[in-house]
Amino acid sequence: MNKKERLEAIIKHYSDGKPSVFAKLIGVAPSTISSWLSRDTLDYDLLFAKCENISSEWLLTGRGEMINIQTSTFNNQTTLPQKEGTGIEDKLLAIIADKDATIREMAEEIGMLKQTITQLKQDKSGRVSDVSDSTVANAV
Repeated sequence: MNKKERLEAIIKHYSDGKPSVFAKLIGVAPSTISSWLSRDTLDYDLLFAKCENISSEWLLTGRGEMINIQTSTFNNQTTLPQKEGTGIEDKLLAIIADKDATIREMAEEIGMLKQTITQLKQDKSGRVSDVSDSTVANAV
């Protein structure tokens, strides 16, 4: 499964197949989604941060199930379905759920940092191009 197919599956699951609705859901312009689809690319960090319960393995490789069925997120707290017993499986699922929540938080932070870097680069290039040649000559 290529990236375009994964993105189409995500859009179908989270927004009934409507790319513009999905774009709004994750906070990007609809043209961004169109670009991802045409270029067979996507922003893993953003999708993992914004798409609740998405499997990181599926997102990265296309293998396995798209949605983590063992965990569900509510108000940023990961909970496991109630099962009888407290075996090793339950403990491992709890650890995985905790790690997934941590990864999701880090992916969100990475996305915000990327936006900040982009903004700083734009601000920097704007300031450099605003300087006129006469100002530079007078400074010498």
